[in-house]
Amino acid sequence: MWRRDKTGTVVSPADVVTQAPLSGDTLSVPAAGSSGPIIKAEKVAFGYTQDKLVLRDISFEVSAGEVLMILGSNGCGKSTTGRCILKLIEPTSGKIIFQGNDITKLSRKEMRPLRQKMQMVFQDPLASLDPRQSVQSLMIEPLRVHDPRPQAELIKRAADMLELVGMPRSALAKYPHEFSGGQRQRIGIARAMILNPDLVIADEPVSALDVSVQAQVINLLERLQKEFGLTYVVIAHDLAVVRHISDRVGVMYLGRLVEEADADELYETPLHPYTIALMSAIPIPDPEVEDRRERILLRGDLPSPANPPSGCRFHTRCPYRQPTLCDTEVPELRVIEGHPGHRVSCHWAESILAGRVEPADSLVVEAAVAE
Repeated sequence: MWRRDKTGTVVSPADVVTQAPLSGDTLSVPAAGSSGPIIKAEKVAFGYTQDKLVLRDISFEVSAGEVLMILGSNGCGKSTTGRCILKLIEPTSGKIIFQGNDITKLSRKEMRPLRQKMQMVFQDPLASLDPRQSVQSLMIEPLRVHDPRPQAELIKRAADMLELVGMPRSALAKYPHEFSGGQRQRIGIARAMILNPDLVIADEPVSALDVSVQAQVINLLERLQKEFGLTYVVIAHDLAVVRHISDRVGVMYLGRLVEEADADELYETPLHPYTIALMSAIPIPDPEVEDRRERILLRGDLPSPANPPSGCRFHTRCPYRQPTLCDTEVPELRVIEGHPGHRVSCHWAESILAGRVEPADSLVVEAAVAE
């Protein structure tokens, strides 16, 4: 495992070619005992027009060194949320507070010093890397903006960073099309890490990769996070792939956060009907258990987030739908009694937890029958 020596220099394990120390400042580790949110979203909304909001009332916070996973189906607003957090797109309303600064009020010039502390790993590594630039050019481009050191030192830092993510220094002379998908994603990760960020948004970091290399990239992200105390917001739609690196999970549906809890709590006790349905769809590696368990099906198609249903946005597909409240009133995202830190946006969460409200029989099927 990569580690630091007594001087704070990043050094490699013995079975990897030894690298020279990173020039100048190295990846920082937060001071022991540091606490408080590094990023906080308060009622963030986004829309291309005021009357067509695709995000509404997104509120959460992430502490330094924590990993928050934002989970949901395609089109629910996960990536838009990530781009709002980094102010790659301007939120329509709400606040985004990064390290005590409300970045929604900052100009582009005022944002520049903060840009190096907040970086993004994009979903498609080929699309996010300019095919006309060499890896060296791609790696040192952000350094030129934020680092006044000589070109030779910037190139050395880029080479050291590539080795840190398991790529050879010779990769600097090549172009993105010469690498596999997993290698390109490693380059994208190295490019995001080269500015010594405190916050990294990983937008579907493995969805464009073969299953055989997904675990390698996830393990790399996990190693870097533990080694350097990075704060991650991981955007995903495959719960099983990134489950083991998450501290907390937020579930989104049609532009709203519908549930948020510690990862273990959410996996063991999902309370929102949408989360319950998602959990029931995760395969279990034991074939006997898989054949016996029930699976909850969702009816209908996903509505447009720009024109969502009235009341609870999930009520048109909800297996637990009730004749009152669901169709008319928007449920508040609230903490459930007896489950501290577990927030859910459902009128009937307590009744579902107690077993007083059950899913419609027509939407509950045995896994073997569903196949």
